[in-house]
Amino acid sequence: MGKPDFSRRDFLAQSLFVGGGALVLTSCTSSPPGGSGGGKVGAGGLPPIEGPTIITDPAKFPKTFAESPAFAGMVKAGRLPPVAQRIGQDPLVVQPLREIGTYGGEIRRGYLGVTDFQNANRFCSGPDNLLYWDYQRKTVIPNIARAFELSDGDKVLTIQLRRGMKWSDGHPFTADDIIFWREDISLDSDLSLGSPSLRINGEEVKVEKVDDHTVRYISPVPNPLLPQLLAGWTDIGGHAQWGAQGGGGFAPKHYLSKFHPKYTSKSEVEKLAAAAGVKSWPAFFLRMNDWSLNTELPMLTPWKTTRAINSSPWTLEANPYSIWVDAKGNQLPYIPKITMREAGGPQVLTLRAVSGEYDFLDRKLSLSSMSVLLKNQKRGDYTIHRTPSTTVIDLMLRLNLAYKKDKVIGDLLRDVDFRRALSLGLDRNQFNQTFLLGTGVPTAVTPHESSPFFLGPEWRTKWATYDVARANQLLDKIGLTKKDAAGYRLRPDGKGRIKLDHMGGPGFVDYTAVGEMIKRQWKAIGIDVVNRVVAGGLGVQDIFANQVVLQVNAMAADDPLIKPDQLLPTNNVQGVIGIPYAKWFDTGGKKGEEPPESLRLLREAMELRRKGLTAPEPERLAIGKRIYQMHADQVWSIGLAGFGMSVYGFYLAKNRLGNVPARVVSDEFVKSPTNALPMTFYYKK
Repeated sequence: MGKPDFSRRDFLAQSLFVGGGALVLTSCTSSPPGGSGGGKVGAGGLPPIEGPTIITDPAKFPKTFAESPAFAGMVKAGRLPPVAQRIGQDPLVVQPLREIGTYGGEIRRGYLGVTDFQNANRFCSGPDNLLYWDYQRKTVIPNIARAFELSDGDKVLTIQLRRGMKWSDGHPFTADDIIFWREDISLDSDLSLGSPSLRINGEEVKVEKVDDHTVRYISPVPNPLLPQLLAGWTDIGGHAQWGAQGGGGFAPKHYLSKFHPKYTSKSEVEKLAAAAGVKSWPAFFLRMNDWSLNTELPMLTPWKTTRAINSSPWTLEANPYSIWVDAKGNQLPYIPKITMREAGGPQVLTLRAVSGEYDFLDRKLSLSSMSVLLKNQKRGDYTIHRTPSTTVIDLMLRLNLAYKKDKVIGDLLRDVDFRRALSLGLDRNQFNQTFLLGTGVPTAVTPHESSPFFLGPEWRTKWATYDVARANQLLDKIGLTKKDAAGYRLRPDGKGRIKLDHMGGPGFVDYTAVGEMIKRQWKAIGIDVVNRVVAGGLGVQDIFANQVVLQVNAMAADDPLIKPDQLLPTNNVQGVIGIPYAKWFDTGGKKGEEPPESLRLLREAMELRRKGLTAPEPERLAIGKRIYQMHADQVWSIGLAGFGMSVYGFYLAKNRLGNVPARVVSDEFVKSPTNALPMTFYYKK
């Protein structure tokens, strides 16, 4: 490791690391008497993964049901049907982690304003996927759907819905809600760009209603990964997350059809939009399908919004038609109310957490605050649970391989030796120590050793060692030998020094500060960096306009076939490495741009992914590994450090809060910590 090059400003910004980094790494997740944590401690000072269990055997379902005192009072007053009628004959039965809970209380959380809608999606949404994963993230199981089956050589997926299940307003949830979403939202070009998850080999997956409680997904080719797509963080992974974007997999037809011109008239919905101050009927429709803004929107979640995200405190209250029940038949959630108070920034969240103002918090807690949070556990009467990810690379430098605004810079990015030199010019140990407090692993873009796609330890350092001499040799090799008086390499066209634009901003860590460290380290190889801070909305515009050159972010190093966003070009906001290439590939060359010969292997990898989607398991694993190998060897993006705790790697829970897992699988694909099933949390007396 070279001499540390961070400045006094960096030191002050990361001052919690001093005397605290060791605490972060060695302090075991604690469980004070009566606390929420687990008992045993596993490897690395971490407790084992744990969580509630979904009971799928109908013979073990409870025969009778109970409900909260508030709902019981509403039944008695004639304002609600009896609880058994509200739940239906196919409840979603959960065996809580430790014990059957009791009703009452309020979960207090914090959030950072109207752009922080994930705060509820990752905690309050259920999750509302049709299918989901067991708590170990090993097996896809039924969720709000009661059963599923693949048949006809994996071309047909049949989903059975829960009989008697209802939306939060009491209207039945049926196959019509899935068909309405698919035909009138997903495939309506005014409302959606379609569903990538329901498109395979360039063809659409057909969605057909069999009866009120049965839906059939028919693929033109084998589609064995479709259950996993329904179970994970995808555009068909739940109404709460994706409704406002036209995705989700289902939507309340009885409510939303009032705002769709197919069921009323275009003039009528345009009048409604104008009255609401919205410019177009599609924008109005999607706003009405946003559970964080529209308190009238029927939901299938355990809690639903009763005070919108733009009016702090953002408030969600128990859904009287929740299908979740515990093993004794008590309707969930136990805790009827969740309030989220807006904070001005991560520092405010930390101060409020230390003073004991939050009952459960994960999102937007900064890793740099970890030592303070750990030291004040007793004062705040909470426990910090550490749950480092095995699927996330915390710091990755994404390169826009399709950049063309400046042809010279674009051509350099498309040169593999230039990319390899950039990678060799970075000291990953400094990034890990400074920004991840030493909790991560310096790495190229490769999966964790627990992944079935793991390539072996030698790939961790593929073009990812700190070797300034070799980096300079590669840059000289491609002809970048001329330098200015300051030692920076000059452009091949003679128009000044080579400057690479980095788009930074706030995130799980300070990505702008990461960009500054990159700038300092690349000075040794003669490459200059211009760091600019861009607000979230403008950054998204730049990405879709193909204006981004470099961007540091976190990435999911998971299944490259199911979640290829940051390994291969994709059409979404995470597709920084080549949106025009993704369009070309997705449309069979009708739109976008074909990758040039210098990126021939990128074309091969994209084709491999298409092949892998229909392949049987052994072949699929081999294809996924090959994609990772190609990515690491060709350095399509530059991994810095991963598998740490910056991305939902720890959470805070009050000691009185029961059934909180000591550690869950930390994985964006399962929307952690939703996989803790917070509807089973309760307050101990």
